[in-house]
Amino acid sequence: MREKDDAPRGGDPLPDLASAPEAAVIRRRKARANARATVRGAIARLAIVVAALAAVFHLAFGVVRVSGSGMRPTAGDGDLALFARFDGTPKSDDVVAYEADGKLQLGRIVAQAGDTVEVTSDGKLLINGSEQPEKFGQSTTLGSGVSYPLKLKKGQYFVLGDGRATVTDSRTLGPIGSTEVEGKVVAILRLRQI
Repeated sequence: MREKDDAPRGGDPLPDLASAPEAAVIRRRKARANARATVRGAIARLAIVVAALAAVFHLAFGVVRVSGSGMRPTAGDGDLALFARFDGTPKSDDVVAYEADGKLQLGRIVAQAGDTVEVTSDGKLLINGSEQPEKFGQSTTLGSGVSYPLKLKKGQYFVLGDGRATVTDSRTLGPIGSTEVEGKVVAILRLRQI
């Protein structure tokens, strides 16, 4: 003969256990564990987003801090320049970030492949025989190390600073190769007088 089951049919076999203090503790612990898991998941997702943004920023954009007055009035000492690495092929009058002497600097492209550049002793800039207007009221002084007239080859740019009297640029460095151009400047963040 079978012993009778004391538990009511269809109900909780231990109805008092659900209301026991231990059950409340278990519920609180589960709630805390779920909250910690949610926070850890949010932190992990945030870390992934930050890493992805950093990778995209590093691959697609760059930042260079302007030092000196070589790009005045466009950019001055202490400003930050944001440049796009994949903004197509730079062209004349674009401001670019380029590497020279192991550091990044800014300059304006005044001539590109196929152009002939000449800087005269009286401060005139000639591109393909045509005199170029003075940028920002500054004449273009001769540099050292470049012989004129200079015919630019494929993948070469002649880059000048806007502050022509106080900058080392293509007048001294010679043509800048396309592999030295890091990107086109798309924004200047002025940090002067802040």
